[in-house]
Amino acid sequence: MEEKFTPGDALRRIEEAERRVRRPVRTAGWTFVATGFGTMLYWPAMFLGPTWAQAVAGVAWVALTIASTFYLGSLRVQDSEVAWVNRPTSPVSVAYVASVLVTFLFGMLFRPEDPGAGWASALIALAVLSGLPALYGGRRILRAER
Repeated sequence: MEEKFTPGDALRRIEEAERRVRRPVRTAGWTFVATGFGTMLYWPAMFLGPTWAQAVAGVAWVALTIASTFYLGSLRVQDSEVAWVNRPTSPVSVAYVASVLVTFLFGMLFRPEDPGAGWASALIALAVLSGLPALYGGRRILRAER
């Protein structure tokens, strides 16, 4: 039995399908934005904060990583922009991993016994730089989904 519907019905179905696709894409974009800002806060907390701040940052980092990994892996709709940004070999992913690695190595290998203002400033600059690739990826996804 063939279903008959008007052009208005067809338009409503198209709009509903668009909403179902846009919502996960928008959330994926905001996930990358949260990761970018989380990265910028994580490194100063880990290398400059007291023990309790390091524990909170570590737990928050693990929770954000698990939540974003499961969310991005569970997307039923594959948006081309999300797939491009989230691909392990994309420029966004490579830049993010490289910048996080540089920040980690700087903090682990060059941290003085008593970090001064110069070292702390360098760490904060690296922390901001390490969050920028994820922010770029989130912005790119959010702009493309309009």
